[in-house]
Amino acid sequence: MGGLVIILPFMSIMIGLYLITLGLWELREGVNRNQYIKYMFTGLFLLLILTPLLGLIGNFLNFHLN
Repeated sequence: MGGLVIILPFMSIMIGLYLITLGLWELREGVNRNQYIKYMFTGLFLLLILTPLLGLIGNFLNFHLN
């Protein structure tokens, strides 16, 4: 359980950066603006909201496990 708590925020960061990159590529292509918005906001959500939330949950679990 401890290893998963450590890996989840890093996975969230990597997937968020990947989706932001896909969104920027979609904007560069200029084909589908809705796809750009979907990729960009999903990536930003993962990067800016879910990652700190997972870190707080991990710290909270670590505090109660010890």
